[in-house]
Amino acid sequence: MLATGALLVLLSATLAAYLLVAPAARVPVERRLSPGAVPTSPLENVVERMEVAVDWVLRKRGWNPFPGHDLEMAGIRMQQSSFVTAVLMSTFAAFMVGYAIGGVLIGLLIAVLVPLASRAIVSSRRRKRQNAFADQLESTLEVIASALRAGHSLPSALDTVSADALSPTAEEFARIVNEGRLGLDTVEAMRETARRMRSEDFGWITDAVAIQRDTGGNLSEVLDRVGETIRERNALAQQVRAISAEGRASSKVMMAMPLAVGVFMFWRSPSTFTPIFTTGVGQLLLGIAVVLYVIGFFWIRRLVEVKV
Repeated sequence: MLATGALLVLLSATLAAYLLVAPAARVPVERRLSPGAVPTSPLENVVERMEVAVDWVLRKRGWNPFPGHDLEMAGIRMQQSSFVTAVLMSTFAAFMVGYAIGGVLIGLLIAVLVPLASRAIVSSRRRKRQNAFADQLESTLEVIASALRAGHSLPSALDTVSADALSPTAEEFARIVNEGRLGLDTVEAMRETARRMRSEDFGWITDAVAIQRDTGGNLSEVLDRVGETIRERNALAQQVRAISAEGRASSKVMMAMPLAVGVFMFWRSPSTFTPIFTTGVGQLLLGIAVVLYVIGFFWIRRLVEVKV
């Protein structure tokens, strides 16, 4: 075990030394700096070279665990290569910490948690942004209808929303307005936003705009009726969410209890867990427990998730 750890440390040191001294097939840093700018440090050069290597691998393989649209939806202002590089460096650091604490197995278990946690954070932030867009849609629709009644055109009404609304509605409507200015059809831009935000309600609004454009009529009245439907649907969804609150709270307690008890027992008596990490049977049981825990997590999540 010690030999394996020493080998890993030696490999990491060799990789860092190579990244520091290896020539990069790119424009020198001095030529890319503005006059009077401070040159980058060696650590920044290492990170930059890693980002270039990661970007090349992602483009070569055609696979990315963190797609750009997911990062954009999560509100993370980073390039794909930069984010993946940060996750890889954090994973390696977590492995070294786990190895120092309990050996290779503990290091691998802690290292695996880093990309899983990163993916969970991105998904959580994306869902929060989509939910915020859905919650703001009712007031957004009222602003659009009011602007149309005041004599504004649809693009002008959307521009008003992009200027006055809260995030993320302001960013999404600004994107619709900008795409319309670049020549994309406004309805298609709205439909793309509905798909990206996974908003069925905004899809209804887009369909109403498309039908009104083809058949004519008062768009503000149509949007008012759609707004009433959305309000009733949101009221029903809130009622269902209130009824299912107890089940969702129970699921969180059930999932947190094994972890809390395990951490407390390890803190009180670390020797109790020695057979689990040092024997083959203990490691097998630990792996089975982790698999069952993950299965239970998704099972409970499906049970308490109620869609309206």
